[in-house]
Amino acid sequence: MNRERAGGPGLAVVAAMIGGAAAIVTATGLAALARPADRAARLAELERKLDRIEALRRDGADDEPTYPRGAICREGVALGAGVVEQKLRARLGQAKLAAIAFEPSSPAGDSLLAVNFRFETVGSYEDAMTLLGGLDAARPTLFVDSIDLVSKTSAVSLQFSGHFYCSTSARL
Repeated sequence: MNRERAGGPGLAVVAAMIGGAAAIVTATGLAALARPADRAARLAELERKLDRIEALRRDGADDEPTYPRGAICREGVALGAGVVEQKLRARLGQAKLAAIAFEPSSPAGDSLLAVNFRFETVGSYEDAMTLLGGLDAARPTLFVDSIDLVSKTSAVSLQFSGHFYCSTSARL
């Protein structure tokens, strides 16, 4: 009878250890699967953006906002709109620009004007993704308000609405 009693707790300890080891292996495997393949590149890009934000914050320590040279259109809203349209057309690839419209600027604080714009394009999915990636890297910095990507039979339709900022000295 002593042997039967000793086997019960011993088996429970062994089963708990095996269960714990299986849980650790499963958690490690799931953690590895949850990391995207381009994780290092994404982290490097995020670090670069954080460093840039920190540098801009330090530069504006004297209560005067400091904007990166390419982030605002100092030459005027019309020229800024032209730059945005030129960059947009350069990144279209085989896609066709169906429409583009810039709305009059509106004040966005003491030193900036917000310039809203919309465009629609039709092309391949790859061209649409390339265009969106290019807009993310575009200067002046473009901010997204809405994106509508609709699949057509052999192409996609992309409707984009966003804005960028100009200095208050630049008027349309």
